[in-house]
Amino acid sequence: MDAIDLTIASRLDLVRLLGLAVRGICQGLPLTPDEADALELAVCEAANNSIKHAYKGRADGSVRVTVVVDGTGLVVCVQDQGAPLEDRKKLTNELKVPQSLEELPEGGMGLYLIRKAADSVGYKAGDQDNVLVIRKAFTQS
Repeated sequence: MDAIDLTIASRLDLVRLLGLAVRGICQGLPLTPDEADALELAVCEAANNSIKHAYKGRADGSVRVTVVVDGTGLVVCVQDQGAPLEDRKKLTNELKVPQSLEELPEGGMGLYLIRKAADSVGYKAGDQDNVLVIRKAFTQS
């Protein structure tokens, strides 16, 4: 099992670095290009959510991303020490498919995109840390 830890300050302008790192990691793994793209987007969305919601935009926190790879897939943990997710139903709610441009939501798509990129998503809020866990199995050849 191999793992890598990445940590950024809770600044939105640094999230792209996490995305680039995840993209690089995925390039050497048995994932389709679409799966790699979706995982990169999911990690960026999770980090954005930590910064915007857990830290309320404050730049004095940190977002830690741990990627663990084994023979069957990868697990990505996105961790912060901000406020926990208040409405955990958002992790499982299905998004209504819009029938027109007017019905597209202005926000709230992040958790939906994260769920679609993963085989499973979990969340744990502790005394100090909040952790979003994204699991993705490798593509079978």
